[in-house]
Amino acid sequence: MAARLRIPTLALAALSIGLNVAILGCAGRTLNVFMQERYTSTWFMPVWSSHFDTRELWALIGTSAAVLVLNLILTAGLFAGSLPANLLILTSSSLSSAVSLIAIIFSSVLNNQAPNSDTLQTWTCRWRDVADEGVPRNYDTLCHETRFAYYTTIPSLILQLLLLGLALYTFFVAGRKARGLRLEGEKDHELGDVRQLSVETKMESPKSGTDSLGIVAGGGRGKFS
Repeated sequence: MAARLRIPTLALAALSIGLNVAILGCAGRTLNVFMQERYTSTWFMPVWSSHFDTRELWALIGTSAAVLVLNLILTAGLFAGSLPANLLILTSSSLSSAVSLIAIIFSSVLNNQAPNSDTLQTWTCRWRDVADEGVPRNYDTLCHETRFAYYTTIPSLILQLLLLGLALYTFFVAGRKARGLRLEGEKDHELGDVRQLSVETKMESPKSGTDSLGIVAGGGRGKFS
């Protein structure tokens, strides 16, 4: 990758890593709270139901971890000179874009099924403001954390698409320019060789002419003698 593109690529990758670490942390903590309290909470029914869908949190954890690993691979490709950097960056950014898109679509589908089938986000956000039901105080925190984990997938996807755009530019446009410059350099080198050969030929021509005249003159003297 060209040096002028490494800094913006590294900055986007760092932002993406930070966002996905946050998604992983929020989704993981919320799921851990649910797993610990779903059987022991005194608010088990009707507030803390065990029948809603937790696949959203598992999906957010899995996809954010996958994007995190792919971004780390992309970052390694920027500094590892022994690896095919352009191909590695293009592949990792393509996969991370696809994974982020899957996370958004899958989570949206699950959340839109409420109230027939609740996720932890729809459940806690619905019950957090209900009065006289003894709703746990951490429902507000859980609601914000699940919403943060879900909505942060949107800027994460944007970052993956930006990384993919830079990778495509590097792989196709910048690579084509580099090949063009290399061909021009080869042509200039060949032209220089031709010019050098022409100069050497011109320098040898007067000498050859002088030698020819000497031979002719010598031959003439031999005849007259």
